[in-house]
Amino acid sequence: MFAPLSIGAFALLLVACAPKQEQPAPSATPQASTTTPPATAAGTQPEEKCTNEPRTDENDQRPRCGGMGAPQVASHAYRITLDNGESFTACDITQPFNGKIGRDMISMDFTPSSASGGTVKWHFAGAGGTVDMAYDYRLSGPEERMTGTFQASSAVCGKASGLTACAAAKQQSFTSTWTRIPACTDSPK
Repeated sequence: MFAPLSIGAFALLLVACAPKQEQPAPSATPQASTTTPPATAAGTQPEEKCTNEPRTDENDQRPRCGGMGAPQVASHAYRITLDNGESFTACDITQPFNGKIGRDMISMDFTPSSASGGTVKWHFAGAGGTVDMAYDYRLSGPEERMTGTFQASSAVCGKASGLTACAAAKQQSFTSTWTRIPACTDSPK
């Protein structure tokens, strides 16, 4: 019968039975370390591997997998989702654009004044009348997913049965989510 081994004795046994690894002999003078990437058959440096990581900034020139390696210009196309869940697509938010919600009864005409905001005119047409109002909008957050904040900037005017009525602008505001999408083109109107 064998006597049980202690943990220390068991560890020594494992070390003693492990295969020996060759260790380089120490040299008297340290050698300079040079790191050169291996050359390809033609004598040139190997190609940089592609990446699927998002660009770190506008100067990031790393090639992207699935592309030709040239840096892609960021799309200005966004899916805009309002607080109530309705959404529409804008193919270029740096240029005037429009969207429709409410079963196409509400149209919104956006006029950007900068990369981070502008104005939007809302026009409601239905039930025998129309309502018009305007908002200023401001975008914040990372460009991949921004928050749009709308603030009422004009009186609300309604027209029906030949009559027009306006109410002063209230401090009404709401938010929306602007999610970048691949480039798109405006569909024919």
